[in-house]
Amino acid sequence: MPENFGAYIGFAITVIWFVGIIVWCINRNFGKTKSVQATIVHKQITEDFSKYSANGKSYHYYVTFQFNGKRRSFKVSEFSYKGYNVGEKGTLKYKSDRLIDFH
Repeated sequence: MPENFGAYIGFAITVIWFVGIIVWCINRNFGKTKSVQATIVHKQITEDFSKYSANGKSYHYYVTFQFNGKRRSFKVSEFSYKGYNVGEKGTLKYKSDRLIDFH
């Protein structure tokens, strides 16, 4: 076994990781926008403690949709979160892990 075998393995893992990140970014930014009929089935607020926010807390808002027998959650703004209601039905447009529109 060569002396630098561990270095080769480390390099290969780094290259695979880097290629994976590039593929993920391309899919996230240039992937197809999907449009489906969906129902809002759940809303959730999570709280994180952070030394960088003014009061030491930050909040994350999630809305879960059900369509085609699947459930999918999206992170949304506080403003958008307040406008969604559980049980509401409409057309969901999304790309990768980003909610584009729901009406």
